[in-house]
Amino acid sequence: MINHYIKQKSIRATEADIQRIDLSKISPAISQERGILYVDDGLAEHTLDVYFLPNELKKPILIDIHGGGFISGDKEVNRLFGNTMAQKGFVVFNLNYRLAYPEYKVFDQVIDIDRAVGWILRNAANYNGDVSRIVIAGHSSAGVLAVTECLLCKSGEMREHFGIGERAYEYRGLLLDCGLMHFYQKSIAYWGMRNMVFPKHYKKMPQYRDMIFEDNPALSALPKTFLITNDNDELKDMTFYFKSLLDKNNVPNTLDRTGSDGHMGIVFRPYTPEGLDTMEKMVEFFN
Repeated sequence: MINHYIKQKSIRATEADIQRIDLSKISPAISQERGILYVDDGLAEHTLDVYFLPNELKKPILIDIHGGGFISGDKEVNRLFGNTMAQKGFVVFNLNYRLAYPEYKVFDQVIDIDRAVGWILRNAANYNGDVSRIVIAGHSSAGVLAVTECLLCKSGEMREHFGIGERAYEYRGLLLDCGLMHFYQKSIAYWGMRNMVFPKHYKKMPQYRDMIFEDNPALSALPKTFLITNDNDELKDMTFYFKSLLDKNNVPNTLDRTGSDGHMGIVFRPYTPEGLDTMEKMVEFFN
């Protein structure tokens, strides 16, 4: 009963978040294709949007994954962010994926991201996207999915655990925005969340152990990472924690904490002076 209540509350929060997006800030100079199926099954959860400048220049690719605590969220929340990053010269692929509870689990989301990336690689040329320059971004809980996706490029053992085939690509950069990076910490609240979004007996599963990032030997192979948080982000300590893991594993990284808009503020207000400054730093970091 409590899980059902949490799910419904999260769905309502997503609906409210979509209403927060100021669509008047979207640039009409950016072309967009929305609601493209990356799996041919008719599910809205298996769709993506593309944002790009319509010219002949080869552009780096940004794969953008929305947050929502694994159980809610929608690519619509990232619509303005995707448009803004396209203005900065990226081809942006903004993804949906199957939401956890009651039917699906986080491991299903990992598979969805893999399938979406496969579609992107096959179709990037249609948007002048350069598959040798891919950055992946995860907001809040999707930070976990973005890191897992990067690690799957580096670990054959992980690919075997998830039933994913060989890969002929890798990531040039990783963006973690207010990430839920220590979701496996010991607390009653996070224990309840894990029981909701992972299968029974998940602690014994190799897929879950792969996602305990501090114990994953492939962590040192992550691409250079740009971390975003601010003093009003309720998950800021998780970003600090993950930065310490990156530092320990000698992964090049930088932390931007100059904003003041709270959790995922860069998604809701990328057009503010603080947001634009963060995005300029981000673009420079990944170039």
